[in-house]
Amino acid sequence: MDNFCLPANLAGSFKHGIHSFSFALRWGDMDMLGHLNNTIYFRAMEEARIEFINAIRPCFEPGMGVVVGHLSCDFLRPMNYPGNAMVLHELTRMGRSSMEHKITIEKEGEPGVVYATARSVLVFSNLATGRSSPWTEQMREIIQKLFSQE
Repeated sequence: MDNFCLPANLAGSFKHGIHSFSFALRWGDMDMLGHLNNTIYFRAMEEARIEFINAIRPCFEPGMGVVVGHLSCDFLRPMNYPGNAMVLHELTRMGRSSMEHKITIEKEGEPGVVYATARSVLVFSNLATGRSSPWTEQMREIIQKLFSQE
């Protein structure tokens, strides 16, 4: 796809097939034990997902969008304030109307120390009917290009 141009604000967030997103932790995100509340991991994954979906949103026909078909998270170690959570998405499967990601959550400044792992399935859908719809060839090319950049 010769005319594909990744928006400048997304260009640095895709590297070696992985989308990375830094999510700033707030003191109020902690639970009574001083650990990042479990709901905040899902909020961080949501913010990261929105960032990379925005790269393909211009290709959507009116009334079409991406919905979450599955999202699960395994909490491996407690994360604490202050700092930033790093959400890393790796495309593991591209289906007819869905895509699956392996997600790793680390803390910025601690590369390779995994705090949580997750799995998500996103489905391209007609938002009025709630039915899945196949990816267009253009969207498929863009998604694969985003998640295969060197």
